Amino acid sequence: MKHPGNTSLFAALLLLVPLQTSLARAGDELEEQLKAEYVGKVLTFRHFYKGDHLAFQADGSLIGLGEVGPWTLDSQVSINSVEVRDRALQIHGRRVWLVFGSKTKPLFDAGTKPYRDVMDALPPSNAADREKWENSLRAKQEVDIEIALASERPGANEASAAMDAVFLASAEDICDFVPDFWRDYFDQIEGRPRMVRRPREPIYSARPGEVSPPHATYTPEPTFSEEARLTKYQGPMVVALVANSSGTVEDVQIVSPLGMGLDERAIASVSTWKFDPAMKNGKPVAVRLEVEVEFHLY
Repeated sequence: MKHPGNTSLFAALLLLVPLQTSLARAGDELEEQLKAEYVGKVLTFRHFYKGDHLAFQADGSLIGLGEVGPWTLDSQVSINSVEVRDRALQIHGRRVWLVFGSKTKPLFDAGTKPYRDVMDALPPSNAADREKWENSLRAKQEVDIEIALASERPGANEASAAMDAVFLASAEDICDFVPDFWRDYFDQIEGRPRMVRRPREPIYSARPGEVSPPHATYTPEPTFSEEARLTKYQGPMVVALVANSSGTVEDVQIVSPLGMGLDERAIASVSTWKFDPAMKNGKPVAVRLEVEVEFHLY
């Protein structure tokens, strides 16, 4: 005698197998589409969080606490792999550390040969030490990124929306996301007029016989970023600043950058400098000037 319940269960199982196969195929197709779109590409974070593991909600908000770092170290990632797993996008990549070849040349990725061409001090030349150095560099740059997805069976639109919540779209400009002290530099390289800011007092330029230059009385040296020490990266950079009539520093702007997180170190140091103020007609006045900041390891 047949049992109707067993027959119904068997029929349900037969229906479930092609459904599972179809869902698996859809998941594989989504993953392949994401790989084709992102693997090998360099993406820019909306927020420049430090760390070797970052987890985000589907709306782009960070899960847990995060510290924001310099954009030349923590803004970009070269994507090595993308997987759809555990209701999330699992991404593995390499942090792109950026350096500047000169004031007028574009950025270089520290993982490429042009970077090594502008290094003032090369890593060890013997093969064993060089391999150890390069392995340390790669390990320091590796990052895993997890982006939660809203549904168990996400489609391409949902996955793309999650990526766009964490990374900039191609039409967006990183200069809109960097700190204010990079503003003048980006305006210059992109051909925009310098932003006019309203100072609290008139600002002059030092001129012999008219405005005497300020005299620096306190100029602590900046510290190195860990990444710059690891790669033995050093050199000069230039910042513009206003030394006001009280002898303190205002409106520090990057003129000629270095990259590798050193620019932010320079800004932090220069912002604490003190001056005997410039003088005009016997009275202290504010002046704008450019200063060179030198980074030397030895």
